Amino acid sequence: MKTKATRMLAIAGLAIAGFAMGCATTEMTSTWTDPSAKGAAMSKIAVVCLTKDPGLRRMAEETAASKMAGAQATPSYQVLGDTDLKDKQAVKAKLKAAQFNGVLVMRLAGVSEQVRAVGPYDTFDDYWDYGVGAAYAPGYLETDTVVHVVSNLYDLDQNKLVWSGTSKTFDPASAQQFMGDVSQAVAKSLQKDRIIL
Repeated sequence: MKTKATRMLAIAGLAIAGFAMGCATTEMTSTWTDPSAKGAAMSKIAVVCLTKDPGLRRMAEETAASKMAGAQATPSYQVLGDTDLKDKQAVKAKLKAAQFNGVLVMRLAGVSEQVRAVGPYDTFDDYWDYGVGAAYAPGYLETDTVVHVVSNLYDLDQNKLVWSGTSKTFDPASAQQFMGDVSQAVAKSLQKDRIIL
């Protein structure tokens, strides 16, 4: 019998490696903006995706950078090279030497499952069919994979958080689609909150 941790790792693998099937939708579930943030000051932003998978990191950073209109956004791997992301001082030194004044950090916060009933049951007949089906043949239920990402934008000059957003994506079909959807949602939210003008 699989442990909960093993099951969650398997689900994350499916979602990120691209084996989960379905129509993905991404939405921002919450955002926060520093009231004193000035969008015009954030002209050069490095995009960092914190993941152990170098291929996923490259794809995520390139996709996010390409969606951020209004600022010069650059995938961090192009600047940091093989710098160990765990070495905070080395990362900051390279970003500052390259004259970045902002950094968008994206991180996979978790993967969960959401079970939902299939079909309406407005009438007794419909509900009875659903109830019997759920009790005797659980094919009446479907499970969605939900991927949660936290994105934080920092002002490097002031070492200060200026914007934070949490997103959730339902049933990503591939890592590329997933990162494209998340990046688009983050970019739209940054523009809406007038962080990047």
